[in-house]
Amino acid sequence: MEAEEAQSEEILSEDEIQQEESVEQEELVAETEALEEREQEKEEKKTKSNNQVEDRSSFIHGLSVGLGVGCIATFIIVWVSLFFTPQLPQAITYENLLSVFIYPLIYLLAVGLVALTAGIVREYYSTRGKL
Repeated sequence: MEAEEAQSEEILSEDEIQQEESVEQEELVAETEALEEREQEKEEKKTKSNNQVEDRSSFIHGLSVGLGVGCIATFIIVWVSLFFTPQLPQAITYENLLSVFIYPLIYLLAVGLVALTAGIVREYYSTRGKL
């Protein structure tokens, strides 16, 4: 009887050992899976941040092009409005108006051309680098 109890205790202890080992293995597997998930999340965050930087740079290039086009359009509008002002009184002449507005016109034209050129060149080289 004592021998049977000893054998049953050994069997129980072996079963307990096997259960403990399986529990430990499951815990290790769970830990490694958690680590892998964390690494994947970090990689996804890095790629998201890289995509955001690329998106922002494209926005800046477009903003530059838009600023250039806006300045050139404003230059054209002001020039046309100065050129077609015959309804003004005789004391105000085309030369007087042009002398007042020449510096803003030159500034608008210069800023527009620089911004337009810079935006187009940046966009060209940023898309060329991706290919």
